[in-house]
Amino acid sequence: MNLSSDPYVWIAAILTLSVFSFLYEDNPLFCLAEHLLVGLSTGYMICTYWHNVFVPELIRPLWTGGLGENAHLWGAAILCLFWAARYVDKLEDFHRLALAFWVSIDMGMVIPTYMESQVLSQVAGTMNVSLSGDPVSVIGGIVLVLGTVAALSYFIFSKEHVGALGTAAKGGILIMMVGFGATFSYTIMTRVYVLIGRIHFLLRDWLGVVQ
Repeated sequence: MNLSSDPYVWIAAILTLSVFSFLYEDNPLFCLAEHLLVGLSTGYMICTYWHNVFVPELIRPLWTGGLGENAHLWGAAILCLFWAARYVDKLEDFHRLALAFWVSIDMGMVIPTYMESQVLSQVAGTMNVSLSGDPVSVIGGIVLVLGTVAALSYFIFSKEHVGALGTAAKGGILIMMVGFGATFSYTIMTRVYVLIGRIHFLLRDWLGVVQ
């Protein structure tokens, strides 16, 4: 065993063990690590947004441009002030206005991006699937087309799911369950990788018992 002499490694190891202590029961050490994580993350995010967004994109242009070419930024500045109105009872409606504006802009930006990257790309990939080549590729293409059609048929609610439509809808449920299971297993494996990384850190960087 070759214990580390780096104080930062010791701090990281103690905080890691504090988080792992929640596996036994909730305790003050876990609460301390949790609050440190939330506080440091929030502080880092605020500093990052302040130095990389607010100052170069809003404050500095308004300070130098005034009512010139950057006058439109005053609208963004006013909306930022509206967010602070949440803490004033008589001005709380202004906060709702800023929230509604932010949600509408965010949805307007996310929906086209999601449609392009998820829906339209899936449709294009299904339509352009190749049914030629080696048997494995052909079978994979057939499964892709039939699975996509079956999954979409489940969402046809204007007609009762009986007969061929009912069979396709049941197949669509199976396809979606396979997709959800694969997504969930991928999430679990990601968490397992993180756990392995922390255990490796404790055994290698802190205790020095492995290389």
